[in-house]
Amino acid sequence: MTFDLIVKNGTVIDGTGNDRFKADLGIKHGLIAEIAPKLDAWQARRTIDASGRIVAPGVIDVHTHYDAQIHWDPYCTGSSWHGTTTVVVGNCGFGFAPCAADPEVRDRYMLMMQNTEQVPYAAMREALGWDWTTFPEYMEHLRNVPKGVNVATYLPMNPLMIYVMGIDAAKSRPATETERARMRQLLNEAMDAGAIGFAFSYLQEHNTHVDFDGSVMPSDGMAIEEAYNLAQVLRERGDGMIHALVEVPGAVNHREIAAKLARISGRPVLHNIITPFDSLDTHRDVLAFLDDCADEGLEVYSQSFSHRSWTEFNAIDNSGWDFNPQLREFTSCGDAQDKVRKAADPDFRRRMRENYDPAVMIPAGGPIDTWLLVDAHGSKRFGPYEGALLGEVARREGLHITDAFFEIVDDSNGLADFRTSEAMSHDLKMHEEILRNERVIPGTSDGGAHVKFYSGGQYSTDLLTWMARDEQRFTLEQIHWRLSSLPARVVGLSKRGELREGYAADLIVYDLDRLGFNRDRYDLVRDLPGGEYRRICRAQGIDHVIVGGESIVEAGNCTTALPGTILTNH
Repeated sequence: MTFDLIVKNGTVIDGTGNDRFKADLGIKHGLIAEIAPKLDAWQARRTIDASGRIVAPGVIDVHTHYDAQIHWDPYCTGSSWHGTTTVVVGNCGFGFAPCAADPEVRDRYMLMMQNTEQVPYAAMREALGWDWTTFPEYMEHLRNVPKGVNVATYLPMNPLMIYVMGIDAAKSRPATETERARMRQLLNEAMDAGAIGFAFSYLQEHNTHVDFDGSVMPSDGMAIEEAYNLAQVLRERGDGMIHALVEVPGAVNHREIAAKLARISGRPVLHNIITPFDSLDTHRDVLAFLDDCADEGLEVYSQSFSHRSWTEFNAIDNSGWDFNPQLREFTSCGDAQDKVRKAADPDFRRRMRENYDPAVMIPAGGPIDTWLLVDAHGSKRFGPYEGALLGEVARREGLHITDAFFEIVDDSNGLADFRTSEAMSHDLKMHEEILRNERVIPGTSDGGAHVKFYSGGQYSTDLLTWMARDEQRFTLEQIHWRLSSLPARVVGLSKRGELREGYAADLIVYDLDRLGFNRDRYDLVRDLPGGEYRRICRAQGIDHVIVGGESIVEAGNCTTALPGTILTNH
């Protein structure tokens, strides 16, 4: 046989931005061996008929937290269902290596990940294995983990600082020169082992991601010179990139740090985050900042959160409010029944009424009055309001908005489900402005994180249907370039992100007319280790997701193929 697989009769959008064309793809040894008008089916062990379908590069998702989930879900479902073939982990400075062999330190890392990214502790405890201390050992561990998708990883700064300085010092003082030299050495070791660079968040007390005890994470409270210290390593090496979460719209703006990192390192810096809000104009400021950086010759890009998304949650399992001291009192008060009692506590209710600030709720998906009651879970009093905004519930019940929310929590024994409706602006023009800039990478799926109230892997499907098919603000060619080729180039993934001869055979085959997902509600499934639940969003209209020439998703279902590999940028 000449080929392992032929994808026939499809309309090819190759990811370069060039016009689509009809062609067959011949795949051999995980690579695209030939692209031709017609290849004979008898030449391949398997043939996929893509008649009436789009054939495009697999999505490269540069902002995920699948660090844990890859251990029990080799396909990183939530993302791969929607055509993602490569995920980047270690984002925001959160991760599991390097880590001392002390079980208490490992436990602390898992508690951090549970509180910052809402990855269930019990699932991590059961699945991780912990057969590493150093980052090179961790990379070897990841290479041995069965994978359906490709994985690239940053060296996350929080575990690096804790490993070198200890948790108390990492949270309380700048590093010494000896400690900084050690961190430079460890970054070099990590890069030699395959890390694509380093990642951190620097939002100080404004980060919604706090430690399990409510304190800021080490990198959020560090002296920013710790990041500049590491940027020097990339300058000396001439490779790698930096992920810097340094901005939250309306709360904190440290974007100049991203520019300085680019000056020091001479390498690409991915600034986070750019997203549109009706009440703010910060996205235009970020776009102007990116233009200024380009004029200076700096490689600064921004990661967008610019797709139609929402959170869906019950009050018991939503720990994404810890940035707010009043709500943190609720989220950290104990088990489910403790929280229900807190919701009914008159003194707590009074303080919530007196201190409630709708503007502060933007990171939580918008003010409480914009949340929808989607399932009252048997509450006779509030059942008739299912589908209504909480602002309407409060008006009709004569309640303050915080009382309306907590009375629903109390009356449903904490089980009522809510859904945000205004996580960001719905102004199409704002989204288009962001996505039109060629230094903006779409995404911020947060795949693998916040699984009990969020699913974001559908961002690629949303952009293809919303921006290209339905609103026709972009062509499919333009969207696929942003989803695959652009991130591959910024991250430095060689011969990926485009359908060309000699490139990796990572691709998706989909029916544009049927492409979509349920935009009303997530599905709830109990498929985590230990039977814990997560909320998921399945894709519609994607026939095949192919990694390394092997189909890992067919008609929405994962196969048994495990062709994924660890990717590096050098």
